[in-house]
Amino acid sequence: MDDVVLSEKMKREADRLLALIVRADSMILAVKAGARADGFVLGLEAAGALKSGDAERLYIIFEAALVDRLKTLAGK
Repeated sequence: MDDVVLSEKMKREADRLLALIVRADSMILAVKAGARADGFVLGLEAAGALKSGDAERLYIIFEAALVDRLKTLAGK
C-alpha cells in the first residue's frame, strides 16, 4: 500500500480494513470486510480525496487480500 498516496488518517483506516480481511475467521466475515474496504475506497473516490490511479490500486490491494483469505478459509 506504500505506492498509494493517502493522508495518515486514511492510511490507518486502510490498514485497519486490510487487517480485518486478513484476520477474518469465516468467509462471511471476510466478504463483509471486503465490502467495507470497497465502500471506503468508493467514498474516498467520490469525495475526490484520491489521486488518479490510487483508487484502482486500493481496489486491487483489497481484492487480492480478500481472494487470498477466501482461498485460505476454503482450505480449512
